[in-house]
Amino acid sequence: MSTKPKEKAKQLFARLSHQEINNIQTLSRSGLSLKQISTHLKIPKTTIYHHAKKYCKKMTYLNQAALSEKELGYLVGMFVGDGTHIIKTGRGTYITKFSLDKRRDDDVATHVCGLFAKGDKRVAQRIERNSITLRVFSKEFVNFLAKHVERIEQSNTHRKKKLLIDYEKWSEAFKLGFVGGLIDSDGHVYFDTKRGKRFGALIRTANGALRDQIISVLSNLGVATTTYKGKYHEKSYSFLPQYVIYIPTKELNEMPEMLSIKLRRCVLAK
Repeated sequence: MSTKPKEKAKQLFARLSHQEINNIQTLSRSGLSLKQISTHLKIPKTTIYHHAKKYCKKMTYLNQAALSEKELGYLVGMFVGDGTHIIKTGRGTYITKFSLDKRRDDDVATHVCGLFAKGDKRVAQRIERNSITLRVFSKEFVNFLAKHVERIEQSNTHRKKKLLIDYEKWSEAFKLGFVGGLIDSDGHVYFDTKRGKRFGALIRTANGALRDQIISVLSNLGVATTTYKGKYHEKSYSFLPQYVIYIPTKELNEMPEMLSIKLRRCVLAK
């Protein structure tokens, strides 16, 4: 009987010292990929994974069952408002990226990371100029989003148009979370700190069809809105018209169970 298969199996996992194993696990916890650790330590990737599969960001799976309907809806809203994909199927790369304002949205970033941690999924976080960038390495999460959001190629821009899928069938809790995620990612809440009063929330989008879908979601929740075209500013990243959906304070009060960190700030500021 040939011994070649056994010899090959022995070569898959190099014998390492306790210190080398500790180094691998420390680097994995810091957010480095298998390839980066392998290059840095000059150890085969199969050996790296063998000793650090609990910590490697590409090898931890998102446990969606650990999240509530509202929390899952919130993540969909965050993606629709400010998320992008980096997908390279040939390399097995499936990344969902969120970019938040470094000065104002640290609490939102903390909340998003907390939701993924609840689902046993690590998030790579770093500062890029004026943004807090969150990267989620997960094919499961990309597939989950694809069931709720359609991404359509556009001829005049590299950005893909987003449209909601079967949103009429979403549960009330999912819709409440979705609206909260939209406000936290692509929205703004007006608040008078001197008077301790809130003056409603705005959600912006350059996608007219998406605007109509968002209004439909809010209407289904019993929330009345006002919509109008936003003013163009010189610092705007796009020349496309901006549609604004305004939710008055009275209507926000009808959604006390909505998940939104920006609205929570107003409560804490009172």
